[in-house]
Amino acid sequence: MKEYDEMTVKELIEELDSLGVSFNKKSRKAELLELLLAQTKGKSKKPANKADSEEAAPAAKSSEVPKSAGKATGKKEISADSGYAIIRTGGKQYQVSAGSLVRVEKIEGNIGDTVELQDVLAVFDGANTKIGQPTVDGAVVTARIVAQDKAKKVLVFKKKRRKGYRVKRGHRQMYTALEISGISA
Repeated sequence: MKEYDEMTVKELIEELDSLGVSFNKKSRKAELLELLLAQTKGKSKKPANKADSEEAAPAAKSSEVPKSAGKATGKKEISADSGYAIIRTGGKQYQVSAGSLVRVEKIEGNIGDTVELQDVLAVFDGANTKIGQPTVDGAVVTARIVAQDKAKKVLVFKKKRRKGYRVKRGHRQMYTALEISGISA
């Protein structure tokens, strides 16, 4: 297998498909590469045989307090296969599903922190659809911060003809990469 940096976008998409990862097909190469590296690191940490993974799963569920607290209040977890949600953050709207990677405007927090996005505009779960006015009451999207970085440089060039006025500036927008861990409605 090639080094991930040398792979084309098509090869990265094929590799992510073979791993069974859900992602936006319109993602840039850097986002796909970031997701693939996160997945391969996660695969190496998992137990080798099925019996070990079944033993580790109950221990992991007992330590996850927020999920059990959400279920106790009657909230329903939406699986990645059947559902998605529309969220609003940073003045923009994003369609997200569990397991997807999304870049949003900068959110305060460190890499690895868990973030709860309360501004959920709509939740779609197979047959059920909840559309908020403007938000869905009690719906929460939980995500993990994967990266805090700057986007590629955008050049801003201004010019006035015949006046000798020329200004060239660059701008790099701050962003936060989020991996969506769950949607509860």
